[in-house]
Amino acid sequence: MKIVFFGTSDFAVPSLAGLSGRHDIAAVITKPDKPQGRHLLTRPSAVKAKAQELGLPAFSLEDLLLADAVNKLKRYEADLFVVIAYGRILPAGVLSLPKFYSIGLHASLLSKYRGASPINWALLNGERQTGVTVFKLSEKMDAGDIIMQEEVEILSSDNAQTLSVKLSEAGADLLLKAVDAIEKRSERLKRQKDEEATFTPRLKKEDGLIDWKRSAAEVHNKVRAMFGWPGAFSDLNGHKVKILATETGESERAGAHRPGEIIKVGPDGIEVSCGQGIINVKEVQAEGGKRLAVSEYLLGHKVRVGDFFLSSP
Repeated sequence: MKIVFFGTSDFAVPSLAGLSGRHDIAAVITKPDKPQGRHLLTRPSAVKAKAQELGLPAFSLEDLLLADAVNKLKRYEADLFVVIAYGRILPAGVLSLPKFYSIGLHASLLSKYRGASPINWALLNGERQTGVTVFKLSEKMDAGDIIMQEEVEILSSDNAQTLSVKLSEAGADLLLKAVDAIEKRSERLKRQKDEEATFTPRLKKEDGLIDWKRSAAEVHNKVRAMFGWPGAFSDLNGHKVKILATETGESERAGAHRPGEIIKVGPDGIEVSCGQGIINVKEVQAEGGKRLAVSEYLLGHKVRVGDFFLSSP
């Protein structure tokens, strides 16, 4: 199959690598290079970096008018467009160009968790099961006919980073099966039920703020869901602290402590009272600092029983 691949983030990299070993990748379309990291050095996207490693032509269409982009893509005479974590919805005039059609890979079991942040919201909602979906692209976001799906278990230890890796690898395997089926014309399309669809908005920085009036399970889920960006955060002794890893503890006696109150401090963690239950903070990051286990953090910061994590920015 002759394929034009559209992608930008790390999530798309395993799929590009898998397809390149079995099919003809005519071109890789990605977002422009941009400043990244603490020193804001201009770097290529994860997909462009992988394409260069594989010796594949990679470029951006951002500076082209739609008609010019369409003409450029037409010249490839592709059988299939594959779009994964590209960062932009493609118009109908682009999606209709391939000989077969255009397909996408989404990190949920569609029609559930359509939208920009399916991994984060599955964790935030405490789901124990999610999955990946290969589907035919349409102009409406994540609403096209389903080609294949596969379930993936969410472990209590998973966060947004680890779950993204699991889903990207499962998705790459599923994508190869779907492309093979399309090539043989043996695929079976299944319409999504729009009435059952749920949507995930793009995360905002303020979504990381922890509300300690929530249950320990909900706080734990927020820490897992916000890992990476924007990060779950709270105020401790006048300083913003990101909370990177937690465990839920045993339920405390009702009314014994106020939400956000620190009830135990030790090298194994900082125990904090929630609206219901206790959570044990295991890893933190001070503003401008690096990721530290609590045992390391306590060497340079005074944290006492009776101090409070505050639910305020």
